Amino acid sequence: MTRDYAKKSSHRGQSRPSARKSRPTRQGAPGWLWLLAGILVGALLTVLFQLAKTPDTDTAAAPAEQPVQEESGNKPHFDFYTLLRETEVIVPDAPAPKSGSQQPVVEPKVTANEVFLLQVGSFKASADADSLRARLLLLNLSASIETVSPRKGETWHRVLVGPFTSHGDVSEARNRLAGNGIDSLLLKRKQ
Repeated sequence: MTRDYAKKSSHRGQSRPSARKSRPTRQGAPGWLWLLAGILVGALLTVLFQLAKTPDTDTAAAPAEQPVQEESGNKPHFDFYTLLRETEVIVPDAPAPKSGSQQPVVEPKVTANEVFLLQVGSFKASADADSLRARLLLLNLSASIETVSPRKGETWHRVLVGPFTSHGDVSEARNRLAGNGIDSLLLKRKQ
């Protein structure tokens, strides 16, 4: 017998279940939960890896107890004593007198073979030293340039005012320099 599939048969009286029955959907874990689990597992693995790389405290303390020996080539070399050879800076022991008080100023004693000099600058370029010397000559101060080589291949040009034999002349020159905005360093040298 042939059957017409275009028409639905209703001869059974029962309704036939539809071919497209909805399947029950499985409710799995949401995506954000998987992301959070992955981050936590990664952090745990990182911490465990770092702990495995860290040495024990017993083995780390043993090398720290050994004294550290410095190489003789790495020690710093100071040229301070060669730079200031035969120069002295005179600093008075008593504080400077206040403007209202009339305390006598204690002058350092000068022997016959000692003189005072004022160093007003030290330059690497001789042109800078000569420029300051010219400025000092315009202030009517006797200025000279002293060339020194503290290290091999290094040359400095010191600008000096003086020599002075009395402390009064030194203070007059210092006042004139200070009035023109020039700092000075007092030196005492043997003649």
